[in-house]
Amino acid sequence: MVTWQKQIKNIAMALSVVGALWMALTVGLSDIFAILTDPSSVSASTDAALNGVDFVDRILVAGVGLTLLGSAGFGVVTRSSNNPAFLNTIIQYQALIIGFLAFSAFGTEAWDTISGDRVWSDFGDIENSYILFLASSMVAGIATLLDR
Repeated sequence: MVTWQKQIKNIAMALSVVGALWMALTVGLSDIFAILTDPSSVSASTDAALNGVDFVDRILVAGVGLTLLGSAGFGVVTRSSNNPAFLNTIIQYQALIIGFLAFSAFGTEAWDTISGDRVWSDFGDIENSYILFLASSMVAGIATLLDR
């Protein structure tokens, strides 16, 4: 039998994948790569939408990639005995890691999304998909903790 915590986690991870995919498609793979490797070369529209790219954005956009490539997304990257231990740990706790960073850096925005107070029409696709990804990851992380 599936617990309510696991159901919430699964739904939140599905929404996280939707947000991550929408963000990746809206921003474009070149800007995703630029955010990770050279934030100064990010397009002006992406830079403006994110209010500049900082360290936390870079980590969280790496989380976007891991979510899309991981078992919740396309299933390309999974836990394996062939992986280095640190990668297996990151994959195992990705929802908690992303959720913690989302809470610490975007807590107000994430809470507005979770509580239904976000006015989606006030923001563009980049901001909305990013916050959907972050808020959903935060909920999945909390559900992961409650399910243990």
